[in-house]
Amino acid sequence: MQLRSLSILALALTTGAFLPLAGCSSKKSSNNSSTTVAPSTSGSATNTTSGTTAGSTSGSGVAPTSSSATTVGSPTMGSTSGGNTSSGSATTGATASGFGKGTGQFVDASANVPQSTTSDRGADSGDLDGDGDIDVAIAVRGDASRILWNDGKGNFSLRPTSFPNMVMEATDVRLIDADKDGDFDLIFSANFEPARLFLNDGAGNFTFGAEIDPTNDAYVYKLAIGDANGDGWSDVFFARAGQNTASKGQNKLFLSDQAGGFVEAPTGSVPTLNDDSLDATFLDVNGDGHQDIFVANFGSRPTLLTNDTTGRYVNQTDVYIPPTLSAYATSIAQGDLDKDGDIDLFVGNEGAPGVGTPPPGELNTWLENEGINSRFLNMTALVPSDSEATWSLRLVDVNADGYLDVISAQLRAQQRMYINQNGILVDATSFLPQVNATPGSAFGVTVGDFNGDQAPDLLFVRGTADTWLFLNTP
Repeated sequence: MQLRSLSILALALTTGAFLPLAGCSSKKSSNNSSTTVAPSTSGSATNTTSGTTAGSTSGSGVAPTSSSATTVGSPTMGSTSGGNTSSGSATTGATASGFGKGTGQFVDASANVPQSTTSDRGADSGDLDGDGDIDVAIAVRGDASRILWNDGKGNFSLRPTSFPNMVMEATDVRLIDADKDGDFDLIFSANFEPARLFLNDGAGNFTFGAEIDPTNDAYVYKLAIGDANGDGWSDVFFARAGQNTASKGQNKLFLSDQAGGFVEAPTGSVPTLNDDSLDATFLDVNGDGHQDIFVANFGSRPTLLTNDTTGRYVNQTDVYIPPTLSAYATSIAQGDLDKDGDIDLFVGNEGAPGVGTPPPGELNTWLENEGINSRFLNMTALVPSDSEATWSLRLVDVNADGYLDVISAQLRAQQRMYINQNGILVDATSFLPQVNATPGSAFGVTVGDFNGDQAPDLLFVRGTADTWLFLNTP
């Protein structure tokens, strides 16, 4: 990405204003860097992905050892597939058997959520205190992040002593079982600050665990969680941007030390590609049982890194990815969109840099998987053609018809929902509550059965605006 684009992105994220140049207009840029600037963000599932291999996690809630379904004794996952940072399942939800219900028509229950006065930038959901319902962790920029505790009926409250009162420049949050003790820990990405890991005692009391990448000099809007080296422990891939920094925004991989912490992978584990990366997800594209990484770049074509089976990655973009794709990708979701048994990719995009007014978005992209070791096909013709700035994505079956639908958090626009009708996506944004009719920005979305009716619900975080909770009609 060009420096100019990065600078505008950073300004837009910091001020909450429009995104003058292309980039990520939804995430905020760090205000502790005066010399480096990032892309401008636009408005994942991720929670972020589905159908990954063992050890990977779902964008919103990852079971410690399961990539597709919640297993006995593992944490309860709050959302389903695909979104901005990691891999999860299209079938898991609030219970091991999935959601199972839902009409895809939502009612506004935002009054059930404490009002927000902070700069909220990302969210993830899962059962954080072992009581069987789905809680929500929210990443906050320039203030203390927080957890919304669920009473099991979709009413949320705060417990000020359950999470450290630590100010961070947080950009996103992911659930991860870092110490393999059977509960969800939390990892927060940040711009120009270390990522931070907080460990859960199993009852929802979190303590600071570790800093990851303590010398971070880049924009890190999102991260991906998966098992890079096949040891059964969750590792973390940081999508990094900032070509005018010392590290040139080089992406980084951190491996579990199997003691609740992380160490940087050996030199050369990740190809030297100085793209401005905004999101990533783990998936096995060649069927060898090892997790590869798809990377969304802002200002250049997406990248596909294949695993050599030891956790060392090779750039094989030309082998698997169509040569002509949108060049301003901001987010990724994965799941089997066409029900052919393999994992497809849905890529959120924002438009090229513009001057004076917010740039139009690029069309979001559906990359259809043609099977093991095959090149993905560009099926964007099956996606509604609105040109808005997408920042976060989730894939989930909202109407219980067996097909994954798309939830898209947008900048400067309505939040979008596309219903999957036998492999063709149709705009069903009108099925969201009327409050969504006024254009605005959402910087994250997470999915879970928040009121216990087996239907997937939606929670959007909206910067300095109040959080939206939309409940699915069962």
